Amino acid sequence: MRRFNRFYTNILGVLDKHILGTGYSFAEVRVIIEIGIRGESIANNLVDTLTIDRSYMSRIVNKLSKEGLLVKVNSEADSRVSLIRLTEKGKELYAELNDRSDQQILKLMQNLDEEEIREVYASMMNIQEKLNKRAGETTR
Repeated sequence: MRRFNRFYTNILGVLDKHILGTGYSFAEVRVIIEIGIRGESIANNLVDTLTIDRSYMSRIVNKLSKEGLLVKVNSEADSRVSLIRLTEKGKELYAELNDRSDQQILKLMQNLDEEEIREVYASMMNIQEKLNKRAGETTR
């Protein structure tokens, strides 16, 4: 399993300092993608979902806010709560990350035929199902 993890992270470039040629770290990109998927989020929810230390999350949010990618707004339901949203610049980066990820996957699968792609996909879903079952989680 560790050999596969090393193989796959190497293929995806996860251990590179900057993900998908963006200049952002893996954790920063994960925050951008998670907020992009959710539309908005509370920092504590991101901490729980991404299993990132609270102080590290705070530094990430502050950095991305200073760079104009995120904005904090007070919740209409509870003024004590700040919601984090992507700015237009953040949404553009989110779209770029999605596009680059899609291109990366296409490149990875380019030499496989349709049956091999189905086998890889089924294997990935099987691994996810088994590990989620073991961890007591549900798939998204």
